[in-house]
Amino acid sequence: MPPETSVDDFALARRSTPLAPLIREEIERDGPTTFARFMSFALGHPEHGYYSRERIAWGHAGDYETSPEVHPIFGYLWARQVVECWERLGRPEPFALIEPGAGSGAFAASLLTWLAERAPDCYAATRATLLDGHPHRLAQQCQTLTEAGHTAEHLLADEWLASNGAEPIVGVVISNEYFDALPVHVVERQGSDLLEWHVRLDAETGLAFELLPPSAPALAAHFAQLGIQPGDGCRAEVSLAALDAMRQLAARVERGYIVTIDYGYDARTLYAPWRRMGTLMAFRNHSPQPDPLAEPGRLDLTAHVDLTSLAAAADGFEAAPTVSQAEALLALGISEQFEGMRARAAADFGAFAEARAAVDTLLDPTDLGRIRVLVQSKGAPLDGLRCLQPMTGPASPQVEQPPDGSQP
Repeated sequence: MPPETSVDDFALARRSTPLAPLIREEIERDGPTTFARFMSFALGHPEHGYYSRERIAWGHAGDYETSPEVHPIFGYLWARQVVECWERLGRPEPFALIEPGAGSGAFAASLLTWLAERAPDCYAATRATLLDGHPHRLAQQCQTLTEAGHTAEHLLADEWLASNGAEPIVGVVISNEYFDALPVHVVERQGSDLLEWHVRLDAETGLAFELLPPSAPALAAHFAQLGIQPGDGCRAEVSLAALDAMRQLAARVERGYIVTIDYGYDARTLYAPWRRMGTLMAFRNHSPQPDPLAEPGRLDLTAHVDLTSLAAAADGFEAAPTVSQAEALLALGISEQFEGMRARAAADFGAFAEARAAVDTLLDPTDLGRIRVLVQSKGAPLDGLRCLQPMTGPASPQVEQPPDGSQP
């Protein structure tokens, strides 16, 4: 007879991934490690990291769905903003279009498709560069763009960001859910002390959290610079990696715009005393997972971005107040685009239904619609930029019934 299944067998399954023994070996050798180090392993290990896998399923088939996978209209609307930025920069040629953390490549593909069809002069001037952390992602993005009829440079992000002495660019850096996937330190304030959650070995579960002194003075300095602290007994995340990435991005731009579309808050909201457990989340199949240390390399990990510090990290750039994704897409004309689709609903009801579902998803104030948009500029005006214009009226198009009388 087979041995009786025990609780320990389930614990074994949670920690038995190809990456888990590598993490355990490092902790056995060097002692407890920071969660930022664990997260860099779990997401970016060259062979076994979550984003290093040869194939990642995006959208409904994957662990999460980002806006570019919902519908190409997302990229088309942001292409309108890219053209306005190009115009404000004096129609430069070449015009750099940089996307860090390009994911599936769907965002760049839809952006370039709209430019090619609607703004051919801008498209002809555009030199697109997609940045990511692993050759497998670059290859997937290259395939996506090639199938859409476009070309771009596909480069490793760390190498591009660290290119000292590289020629400064004039153009737009635009990212979607890039910074929220960079490693975070998890801290907790207890009285007047700031402590940090580390990852240690555990005999039963394999890995567990342990509260220890902070690993770097930069963590306390982060809050000192902000002039705020997490509430007593509250956990919070600090992404020193995100701030470094923004500094490096900004240093590469001579004139232009940095558009950041990401889950995040201003610092006072992110570190509010009522936010007791922080924002760190683990996902599988669109569902939150209870333990971010479980099955390293098989779960997506994410934490909300400190947009106040991210804006301050871009030296020489002016930042506009953030807006929600719903507000930005409304300002860029999603309602007008949807009205055009509604007018054609009788001829192609399937496309109309798809468009309606996409609009609802992109503007949903409890989901993608609450993503924040941070726009920064250097040597170019921010005032009056289209995506920042206030909108009036309903938060999303209201559709009662298509023109042919059938029920939506």
